[in-house]
Amino acid sequence: MKPHHWIGLCLGIAALPVPAYVLQYNAGGTARRWNLVTAQPGVSTNVVNPATRAIRYFLASDGWSATNTAAELNAVRAAFAQWQSLGGTTIKFEDAGLVAPPVDVNLNDDRNVVFWTKNSTLVNGGNDDIEGAAGVAFTTFNSGNIILESDIVFNGTTVPIPGCANPRRWITDASDPSDACGLTFVEAVALHEIGHLLGLAHSPAGAATMLFRGIYGAGNLQIGLDKDDIAGVRFLYAITRTNVGAINGTVTKNGSPILGAQVFVQDFASNVVAGTVTRSTGAYEVNMLPPGEYQVRIAPLDPAAGNRLVAGVDIGSDFFNADTDHMPTTNISMMVVANVTNTLNLAVQDRTPPFRITYIRAPTASSGSYNWSPLPAKMTIGQSNYHIGVASANLPTANASLHITGDGLILGAATFNPNAFGSGLNFISVPISVSSNATPGPRSFVVSQSGTNVAYANGFLEIQPAFPDYNFDGLDDLFQRAYFPLFTLADAGPNADPDGDGMNNFGEYVAGTIPTNAASLLKVQNLGRTNHTVTVRWGSVVGKNYRVLYSTNPASGSWSNVASVVTAIGTTTALNDTAATNGLRTYRVQVLP
Repeated sequence: MKPHHWIGLCLGIAALPVPAYVLQYNAGGTARRWNLVTAQPGVSTNVVNPATRAIRYFLASDGWSATNTAAELNAVRAAFAQWQSLGGTTIKFEDAGLVAPPVDVNLNDDRNVVFWTKNSTLVNGGNDDIEGAAGVAFTTFNSGNIILESDIVFNGTTVPIPGCANPRRWITDASDPSDACGLTFVEAVALHEIGHLLGLAHSPAGAATMLFRGIYGAGNLQIGLDKDDIAGVRFLYAITRTNVGAINGTVTKNGSPILGAQVFVQDFASNVVAGTVTRSTGAYEVNMLPPGEYQVRIAPLDPAAGNRLVAGVDIGSDFFNADTDHMPTTNISMMVVANVTNTLNLAVQDRTPPFRITYIRAPTASSGSYNWSPLPAKMTIGQSNYHIGVASANLPTANASLHITGDGLILGAATFNPNAFGSGLNFISVPISVSSNATPGPRSFVVSQSGTNVAYANGFLEIQPAFPDYNFDGLDDLFQRAYFPLFTLADAGPNADPDGDGMNNFGEYVAGTIPTNAASLLKVQNLGRTNHTVTVRWGSVVGKNYRVLYSTNPASGSWSNVASVVTAIGTTTALNDTAATNGLRTYRVQVLP
């Protein structure tokens, strides 16, 4: 079968139902994907390992910089590992090793290569120009839509970025909160482009890794996979599709199918779990939904001209002519049952929306500080007394409400700022606090006026958990990143004990000790006795809370507190047990989370 090439973000999707998350179908209705179950003719063993059915990738050995190369290559490896760690899929990757520069896109060399181009934005033998893009995935596939080979190229040139006075600078430090123009976090771009390598197109959901833009500093939301991204690859590479349901249907206007209507599905917590767009037939499909109650709504894409959040051109070439002149719908409740596809046909009102949301005001502790962009915003559970908002040239300047979907949010009264700072933008802002028990996930901004005029920014606020866990292993990624050069390795896992001190990484995390230093662990150093007083001394971490317990019969499992909680003020802490007698007492020390 003759291979075909998919270059960059050119989708070439046939007029077929589109599942939530946007896939790429051929005329026969097959979604583009790798065959990771059986050996595929025409696929080199260098591309997919026939024994393990893992996609093999090679990294250009020079990375981007001369001083941070190892970290840059590890950031790419971490991105591959995150897609693999989802669970419930056949996705596997293998690091096939390093290749020496120079490297170029070559979809006929029997290897998947990831590299930075540094001297020019022309790649693929000079046939393609990646100027303006942070990264591009090049893929070749056969007539059955099976992917045969893929290369990923990152833009490493030092020319200024369009719309930014600075040249692109690639960073690897996940603790860097900056989103400054020009800073580009390797891991975020790699996650996005690997999504394309796996077969995903751009998503309309704001917080999705597969959103078409927003790849800058380490503070960007495209670090870590979103619900929409996860649903997409689980549909493409599911081990089993049992115990999940689906919703499909058509969207019409004046009785005719509509192209490019956005379809969003919210879960019980009003978090966006999936977003897609309708094809020219008006058809859509949302798969891989766990059983439960959901809400479905339709919203128009933005016109391609002017300021916007997401337009048809941003999804793909088949959506250039998306119909944007229709009103959004209200939420429609839908109960999803396992192994059942529910049909929900919807009609939209033929009317140009009177206003849209085109900018998000970033959360700030200062009511008078304004920083806005078409990028999604994020907040963390427990944050309070912030201000957030939305803007556009035609938002209402009075008599409207700003709502944010989901639980655990406390919103104050809306304030209006017409033509803010002479920008031509009308802002609507609200004070916001996020409770400690808010459900993490992507929320939506909703501006409503007169009960009939509504505009959405779907999934453009991400409520993040107390700590990041982008490799889905239950351990704080920041802890793992601090001590391991590659935080997705097995040695960085919660149950691993890389320093062999008998305390696993999760225990070291709770204790505040160093998981790669055998001398750094929580243990009783010594016991001293004077008459009826026993002094318990242990190695401690400043600021950590400890409790000392004793037992006269440890085999019984019964332990009692010696005293109240002790907060360490030094690297060694001691507590006196003045109630000790001549009887046997066994002591232990606990660190409290």
